[in-house]
Amino acid sequence: MEINLQKTKWDLYKYKQKKLLIWGLKHGYITFYSDELIEKLRTIYYGGIPASILLLSDGMSNGYCYDRALLMTKAFLDEKCDVRLLYAFVANLRLDPKFINDTDPLIADHCIVEVTPENDKPLIIDISQGFIYDKRIYWLMEHPKIRKINNKDSILKFIESEEYYHPEDIEKEKYTLPLILPMIEKTYGRPNEMYSMLGIELLQREIEHFKETIHYKEICQEIDEDMKRLELRK
Repeated sequence: MEINLQKTKWDLYKYKQKKLLIWGLKHGYITFYSDELIEKLRTIYYGGIPASILLLSDGMSNGYCYDRALLMTKAFLDEKCDVRLLYAFVANLRLDPKFINDTDPLIADHCIVEVTPENDKPLIIDISQGFIYDKRIYWLMEHPKIRKINNKDSILKFIESEEYYHPEDIEKEKYTLPLILPMIEKTYGRPNEMYSMLGIELLQREIEHFKETIHYKEICQEIDEDMKRLELRK
């Protein structure tokens, strides 16, 4: 009985979410990442890879909301706007039947970015969904129950602290790229990879731009020669 009730709640949520998503996209209350934002993300790195690639890839973002939401805030820290990290229990996780027997108290916990441009309304960026929402429609969709907020000052202090891992060294990390980039490229066109879909193809664009910037072919050739020299490849 409890399982059936949970499934009914989940089905109603998914129906409502779909309707609001279509309506929000049609009327501009929900938008894709803009070219302006993507260009800012090109200058932010994690593990040697630009945030513009990581945050356009569902496989590299969905399920990593704590890290990726923090990464997204870096695009706004130098701007005249307020930015906060919101930690909240959201309907998308709270109502999912597959978590009904999970005893983890934070199983429905999610991290989202709230950005309030100067003299404008607040927006929500959900990196797991890949959209920017008017805050009001996000609240209608997810009914988040906030448990913690990190404001702009707190975010800056954490990033500048010794506790924060700084994986921005492109030169040091570049030798992992021939392993990681092909993995992302294999996801092109998958149902969840909306930024790689035919007609959008922003993920493809960012990967090609990055490859040209770092001279990717030369890096692959250098690695190949090193492996031959070490007799790891014929």
